[in-house]
Amino acid sequence: MKKTLLMTMVAAALTFTACNDDSSQFVNPENPQTPGFEISRATFPEDDGSSEVPGEPHEKVARLLQNVNAVEATDTLGRANITPQQYAEIKAFADELVKGTTTQYEAFIKCYEWVSQNVKYEMSDNDPYAVFINRKGVCQGYANLLFIMLHSQGIPACVVNGFHSTIGGHAWNYACPDGKWYVADPTNPWDGGPWGYRALGSYRHLIVMSLDIVFYREQGCWFDFNGGNFNLCRVLDGESSFTVPFSAAGYQVSSFNPTVPLPSSIKEIYIGKNIKSLGESLVGLSVNAPDLEYVHIDPANTTFASYMGAVYRRNGDELDLIYIPAAMKCLELMPMETIYKNTVYFHDGIEVLIVAPGTKKIENWGIERCPNLKIAYVPEGVEIAKDAFADVHPDFQIIRGDFTNIPQVRE
Repeated sequence: MKKTLLMTMVAAALTFTACNDDSSQFVNPENPQTPGFEISRATFPEDDGSSEVPGEPHEKVARLLQNVNAVEATDTLGRANITPQQYAEIKAFADELVKGTTTQYEAFIKCYEWVSQNVKYEMSDNDPYAVFINRKGVCQGYANLLFIMLHSQGIPACVVNGFHSTIGGHAWNYACPDGKWYVADPTNPWDGGPWGYRALGSYRHLIVMSLDIVFYREQGCWFDFNGGNFNLCRVLDGESSFTVPFSAAGYQVSSFNPTVPLPSSIKEIYIGKNIKSLGESLVGLSVNAPDLEYVHIDPANTTFASYMGAVYRRNGDELDLIYIPAAMKCLELMPMETIYKNTVYFHDGIEVLIVAPGTKKIENWGIERCPNLKIAYVPEGVEIAKDAFADVHPDFQIIRGDFTNIPQVRE
């Protein structure tokens, strides 16, 4: 999906007009008015000089682990799908398995060896209890079961997802018996291990993408490692406006991918130049930000840009629309020569769409499955394909005119 810009983003503080929640502003559809709001340069997080966590993914995780509280970091069951009764059954088994051990490390090795030797690698249900009962699963199942067994013995542990350099997508574990972190791959015991987490060269073949550890909790936020980045995963509370921190624990935050819902009070988010990822397919924001209306991105950010509260990905000299906040009711598109198929789709909140002057064509299904979209302001001369607006509100109408005052961007 390519969109050619007809004007560039202003790289200084921006003042622009934007739609708000009050639909009464459109009572005269021939003369839409949009109240203005101002974005101050000071609203974005200040560059505090912190650098990104250095190294390859497994080296980044090792650095983050150095000062983490292992018990606090792994105090939940993460993404494990297990009932209390199933957990109790696995715990009872693990209790018997580790009888006679005198240290957490010995118990850890007992559990690791049992999973490695007794689970058959076979496509199956990979929930921990299913693997335990059926004695089969793939790497995800091995890691899920070992995690539950260790957790039941009070040994801090987590499941890791990423890649094995010669196999592809993979799952394994980190564990911290007796206060020391180890890396364990129960699916492939012949690779060696478990390895002490500082033996970086020994497990370089395991490329970490995400793991169920909350590394730090500060500034009312939780931070984990997601998509290979030091990530802001949870915001505990907030006012109507929230600024993503530039750093935490001395390291630059490079990702904002919430794994739990944001506080409903947060309507606007300000993102600095430090953020390079919003998560794979923006699932975090798409699922966990139902009340969000606007996202504003520092013009100095080299990965993303924002325009009237929507998010675009920088693609050379072009910008591609990638995220529209769920609670946004009025979408003003950035100037683009062609609105391609699925430029805007699957959005229940949008009621009004404003197409920028300079647009030449809206292709079939350019705007699709926006059931509450009632009005589209389209400049004269824009070619509109027969099915350009598909699955919109039954009373949908296109208003033609010279809307040169919308959008407005000025220094």
